[in-house]
Amino acid sequence: MKTSNIVMLSIPVLAAFVCGWSPAAQPDDQQEISDLERKAAAAITYDEAMKYWDSGDDIVLFDIMGPPREFVGHKAFHDHGDEFSRWKDVKVDFLELKVISDGKLAVARSVQHFTAKAPDGKPIEMTYRATDVWHKTHGQWKIIHSHLSVPVDMKTGEADMASKL
Repeated sequence: MKTSNIVMLSIPVLAAFVCGWSPAAQPDDQQEISDLERKAAAAITYDEAMKYWDSGDDIVLFDIMGPPREFVGHKAFHDHGDEFSRWKDVKVDFLELKVISDGKLAVARSVQHFTAKAPDGKPIEMTYRATDVWHKTHGQWKIIHSHLSVPVDMKTGEADMASKL
C-alpha cells in the first residue's frame, strides 16, 4: 500500500479520536451518570451526598459558597456539608446536562437552578454551572472532583447569580 493511501486512511481515524470518539466509550455511562448527577444534586445531608463521592481523601470541591472556596478531603467536605443540612425546601433543576465518558473516567457539566430556604428562613435562589469528574472504581461511578461557578459581570465584578447561560 502506498504511503499516501495509508495517510488518507489514517485521517478519518485520527479525526474520530480528536473529536472525542473512543472505542472504550460506554453509551450507557451517559445515562447512568446523568441519573447519578440528579441524585447527588438532590442529596441534602453529608451522608446522602457522600454516597456519590470517592472514599479517598484527595477528593476536591471548588464551591461558590465559602470561604473557603476549596474543600479537600472528607473532613473538609463534611464540615462544609453540615452547613447545608439545616437548609429547607432544597430543590435543584438541571437546565442543561452533558456527560462525556470513556468507560473509566467521565465529566458531567451542567447548568443548575437552585432554590432553598436558609436556616433563618430567608429564600435563596441561584443559577450556577457545575462540572463533576467521575471515575469508575470497583464497578461504581464516584465523584473525585466538583467545581461550581457563576458567571461574573466584568464591568461590575459582581457574580451573576441569575444567569441562565
